[in-house]
Amino acid sequence: MTNIKELVINFHMTEACNYRCGYCYAKWQDNTSATELHHSSESIQDLLLMLAEYFFSNNQIRQELGYQSVRINFAGGEPVMLGARFVSALLFAKSIGFNTSLITNGHFLSPTMLRRIAPHLDMLGLSFDTADYLIAQSIGRTDRKGKWFSPQKALTVTALYRQLNPQGKLKVNTVVNAFNFRENLNAAIALLQPDKWKLLRALPVYSDQLTISQEKYDSYVQKHKEHSNVIAIEDNCDMWQSYLMINPEGNFYQNSSSCQGLTLSPSILDIGVSKALNHVNFNIKAFASRYPSSFPQVIKKNLITLGEQ
Repeated sequence: MTNIKELVINFHMTEACNYRCGYCYAKWQDNTSATELHHSSESIQDLLLMLAEYFFSNNQIRQELGYQSVRINFAGGEPVMLGARFVSALLFAKSIGFNTSLITNGHFLSPTMLRRIAPHLDMLGLSFDTADYLIAQSIGRTDRKGKWFSPQKALTVTALYRQLNPQGKLKVNTVVNAFNFRENLNAAIALLQPDKWKLLRALPVYSDQLTISQEKYDSYVQKHKEHSNVIAIEDNCDMWQSYLMINPEGNFYQNSSSCQGLTLSPSILDIGVSKALNHVNFNIKAFASRYPSSFPQVIKKNLITLGEQ
């Protein structure tokens, strides 16, 4: 049995987003905003209760991973766009025993919103691909008015989050892609001081338009080796079938083969967690490999290997 401290379930609450990132795979065929579960607080609560009943039990995944706790990671799209619906789901998840986290583009994290959610977030995750406005525009990380989540706003948000929740963890996600692979984010990361900096190579789920070569990705990782104590490397091979993911309509889903889109389970609300899991490929060993017990040492080893190539 592998001893993993925490199992993470990614709940993509909505496909709606104010950005249009070219590499984003959070798009579900035939999904419409009208069918997303967040329109019914009862449906959201039923889903979370079903997840709790299964994943808190001595299920097969728990037997193999040995996890002690379960975290619901609220993602999107952009979940904070849902306002009170997102807040309600977050508070309910916390109340029934889940650890909680959020991955957000940061755009809607006003002081008012942060004061409402920060005390209930075990981890705040910020999507932060670039400190350059023109690169952000190229990626699609600006809204219709041209506004973006600047490094200055990121610093303001993280400072307030830490003030409101001193025990909370900060994670930064950077998708390395065709527009930002030349950029150096060392200075920005030094200011943000995240507990974890995840470097994800753009994944060719629907298209390979913004993907980069292995050499370019490795070079980006090596360029930022001064932050090796917090870097988590996630190349394409690390991401396939290594996540537990639920779409806005309450279906488990997985990335299929390159550029072939997604595979979906039937509705969890209709057939239950156990049966729904049988319809998607979840690689328990691949999940465990993303959460090594000796994190900094593993990353440093990877960086040394990259440097020797």
